[in-house]
Amino acid sequence: MTIDTTGRWWAGTEFADLSEYLQALTKSTYPASEVRQAVCRCGHTVFGLRADRIEGCAQRTCCSCGDRAYLVDSADTADEARLRPVKCPCGGKEFEIGVGFSFREDSEVRWITIGQRCVACGVLASYVDWSIDYAPSRHLLQQV
Repeated sequence: MTIDTTGRWWAGTEFADLSEYLQALTKSTYPASEVRQAVCRCGHTVFGLRADRIEGCAQRTCCSCGDRAYLVDSADTADEARLRPVKCPCGGKEFEIGVGFSFREDSEVRWITIGQRCVACGVLASYVDWSIDYAPSRHLLQQV
């Protein structure tokens, strides 16, 4: 587990690198103190990702079984969202996905940061993030 920061983009070789990246990325804003990996109900961890930055909406599609699922509370904004495929600078469209959770003092979720690691080249990135302005919100940790 070592993130390569020497190129134009940070790159990693495993999910732990994505988790570390999300924690570093959010350190100066809303620190992601917990990062959860997206795992399909079929058990696979590689997905296509579609997202809308404006609406704060993300949907993953399993590259093994084709199952689609909205990440965290994205289903709430899906009707207004214009989901677009996320693509790596290398052209890759298959990712390991992590969801970073930032918390308020009362332990409720404050901010969501979706991160992805391209399985083709390892580039680490975050295409979409959004605030959570309601409680209770701890259930969102189970909706990755």
